[in-house]
This record gives sequence, C-alpha cells and structure tokens, in this order.
Amino acid sequence: MGLIKRARKEGEASQQQVKKQRSNLRRMIRQSKTEMWRKFLSSATRDQVWQALRYTKPGGQQTTESLRSRTGEVATSWEEKAQLIKEEAFPKPLKGVERKAQEEGGEMWKKITDKDIQVAVFDGSVKKASGPDRLVFKAIRLLWEWDSQRIINIVKMSCRLGIHPRVWKEAQGVVIPRPNKPDYGVAKAYRVITLLKCLGKVVEKVAANAIAEDCERRRLLHDGQFGCRKRRSAIDAVGRMMKRVEEAWGRGNTAAVLLMDVKGACPHVA
Repeated sequence: MGLIKRARKEGEASQQQVKKQRSNLRRMIRQSKTEMWRKFLSSATRDQVWQALRYTKPGGQQTTESLRSRTGEVATSWEEKAQLIKEEAFPKPLKGVERKAQEEGGEMWKKITDKDIQVAVFDGSVKKASGPDRLVFKAIRLLWEWDSQRIINIVKMSCRLGIHPRVWKEAQGVVIPRPNKPDYGVAKAYRVITLLKCLGKVVEKVAANAIAEDCERRRLLHDGQFGCRKRRSAIDAVGRMMKRVEEAWGRGNTAAVLLMDVKGACPHVA
C-alpha cells in the first residue's frame, strides 16, 4: 500500500488504482479476521467457548447507584430496582376491568387454515430477538420445512382450546434508558423491551389476524380507525384530515386538530 501511495505522489499511479488497492487491502483484512475467528471457534476448548461469548457481548453497560419511584421511594439493590421498574412498566389493571375467560370456546378456530399459520411463521424478520428459550424464528422456519404439521397442530389446538400456555407468557425484559431524559435516577426514565418466545408470537399473530378479519367482515371497527388495519396507513389518515380541513376552508370556516396521547395506554390494557 505504501508503494502505491508513493507511486501516486510520483505520478506513476492514478487515483483509481489507489482506491482499488485500498479496497483490496480492506477486503483481505476482513477475510483474514474471519478466517482467524473461524479457526478459533473450531478448535476452542470448553473455557475458550465462554471466552468467545464474552468477545461477542457488548460492553459498557449503564448502571445507576439508585432509582426513585413516583412516591419518592429509593431502590438501591438489584432486586429493588427490578421490582421498581416492573411496577412502573407493568402497572396492575384498574379495578373493575378484569374479565374472566369464557368457559366455552367459539368456532373461529375452524376458519384458521394451514396457509394462515405459514404466513404467521414466515411473515416477519428472522432477526427478531428470541425469548428466554432462545428459539429464534430461523429455527422455527427450519422446523416448518422438516415437520410443518407439528407446528400446525400446536397452533390449531391452542386456538381451539382457547389456551395460551403459561410457558409462552414468560418473557425476558431488557431495560434501556429513554433518550434525552433530564434525570436518570428515576424509574420512569427507563423502558422495558419485552422479549417473548417466538412460537407464542406465531399463535398470537394467527389469533390477531383472525380477529381483525372478522371485525372487518362484520364492520365492527370505526371508519376513522387506521391503526392495526390492513390497507390503511398513516398516509391515509393524514390525507383524510387534509381533505376535511380543505372542505372547512372552502366553507369559510376555521379548522382545528386535537391531538391526544394516552399515557401508559398499552401497559394498562387488561
């Protein structure tokens, strides 16, 4: 590389040649690093395997000495902080909104097809994080290729019985700080990323699609609802709003928009 730069200065090599050699050098370095890493993994001992795991983990984890709740309570130990963030992120349902599960199931499960389940398995990114079982979507897709009927039976039986197994409700929470908060010593300055098991997500997606299709067919949703509906987007919502504003202007009226943000809406859904 030094010879190429020297030749460039002396006018013996063009700028294009220098860029090409620089690109080749970077590619050779990447290939060398990849080859060394593969050799290390293929010949690693038991202790070196855990050493490789430490190499792949990101460093610089953020910690706080203590956290404060809304009422002023201070948590210092790891257990106290975890409990405080849990209460902040997942509040208990409000009184009077608890609902009991129906004793008898309906007939919706009969309308679920093998194609619906296949779409739920493959309609998503394989890069989605897994839950505590570490079973990622890529592994589930491989299982589908080998034994798709096993997944189909699990999903259909879960929908038929109306049961979402408790093991699928176990999740791993990753606490991350909210950006641009003035005080990171309070629990509300953090949010929890909930990592659920991917096979449970398949059942949830099949059920959600079935419910959405039934609501659309029976016209149960308000015409002004755009969220979580197929063939409706934020662009459609803005377009409808602009149309109403322009109609108001055409009548000589003044148009106003009221925007509302329901705080903690998702965690409070029972």
